Amino acid sequence: MKNPDEIEIIKTFQSRFGKKSRFQADDVEVLKIGNIKFIVKSDMLVQSTDIPKGMKLDEVARKSLVSCVSDFSCKGVKPTFATIALAIPRNFTQKMVKDLASGFLRSSKEFGVHIIGGDTNEGRELVIEVSMFGTSSQKIPSRGGAKIGDVIITSGPFGYSSAGLKITLDGYKTDQQATKRFRRAIFRPNPRLDFGLKAAKYFSSSMDSSDGLAITLNDMSHQSKKKFVITSLPTGNDVINFAHQNKISLEDLVFCGGEEYEIVSTAHPRDLQKIRNLAKKMNIPLSEIGHVSNGKNVVLIANDRSKVIKRCGWTHLRS
Repeated sequence: MKNPDEIEIIKTFQSRFGKKSRFQADDVEVLKIGNIKFIVKSDMLVQSTDIPKGMKLDEVARKSLVSCVSDFSCKGVKPTFATIALAIPRNFTQKMVKDLASGFLRSSKEFGVHIIGGDTNEGRELVIEVSMFGTSSQKIPSRGGAKIGDVIITSGPFGYSSAGLKITLDGYKTDQQATKRFRRAIFRPNPRLDFGLKAAKYFSSSMDSSDGLAITLNDMSHQSKKKFVITSLPTGNDVINFAHQNKISLEDLVFCGGEEYEIVSTAHPRDLQKIRNLAKKMNIPLSEIGHVSNGKNVVLIANDRSKVIKRCGWTHLRS
């Protein structure tokens, strides 16, 4: 019997806690205290799996916060406080610790989050666990609320971090300007917090895309019990050119990447213009990529043919 991966481990915990537990599969945990919803998110960054070669320690600190901020973004909730738990290797110098601290300080100010404490321990490699907290009195969109006829949208293009990782880790080549954009996607990802805070009230369902677009769409389709029909790839010409130059599948770059902290959501057509107006005002490169219909699976329609897009992307203990 094979060892369990991340998904199988989560399912095991959910089954052990039982149906009445709050151990649910979503981007954030929601606890109702009185009339206020208390929102919690924890995320862990591990050096060997989450830090690409060349990433500076202040960028590492920022990325550990981005992971949680992005989950808050897709739910339209403002994160307020955070705690940080660190496992620090013995070879860390005082300068390295200061670089981490500076990264946490700058990024916490960037996202308006107050770091209020945490824990420090020793580890064989750098591990950062961030727990983030906020409150909300508004309805919070789940992963499973998509309705037939809804439009599927993303807050930005995909394939940039995939291309950046292939350049950084595997030595692929492209022109200088595209390389700069691809590398920025992995070293300084941009969660869509401000957009999510204003647009989430129009979402019927939503999810953060950091594990990959295919995983995100499949999870939303499965939890909504609907078919997600994709008619347009959310990407840019520089990614298309990169795929052509290096003889790489464009669909794999777009669907099977990860580390892309975009909002993937569904919305009723009557609310679409409101979302478009917000995106235009906030300079968000919104993409309308398909629609929700009766059925199951994620299906890509291209060149008068359809194909099922299966789960692909980053899964811990399997990828």
